[in-house]
Amino acid sequence: MTININYTTLINIYRSNKDFILFDLNDDKNKITCYKLTNDLQRYKKNFEHFRVVSTLKNEITKLKIDI
Repeated sequence: MTININYTTLINIYRSNKDFILFDLNDDKNKITCYKLTNDLQRYKKNFEHFRVVSTLKNEITKLKIDI
């Protein structure tokens, strides 16, 4: 999956000590509209469409596009 994220979101993900990122995408499925970094997946999972493990995103950081 290739998504566009802004620089601030990228920094927040990279510096996060949380285990999961939950997020919603726009209608074109290419940009994050809202997200939540958390350790409690069960509590917030019903509020978002997608979730990923933050450690995998940190490994895939080169595949993410950056909007400046």
